[in-house]
Amino acid sequence: MKFGKNMALMAIGAGAVLAYQKYNEPVKRKMDKMVNKNVKKTNDKLENMM
Repeated sequence: MKFGKNMALMAIGAGAVLAYQKYNEPVKRKMDKMVNKNVKKTNDKLENMM
């Protein structure tokens, strides 16, 4: 029972590492685009207020 549990946990960990390596960059780029878009909107609002 313990051996099976350990093997399952190792497989989940390996899958998580592979998914992180594959999807890390695209997700980072999307997040940067979203953040920059929101920052630009905020700056525009602040400039309009002044």
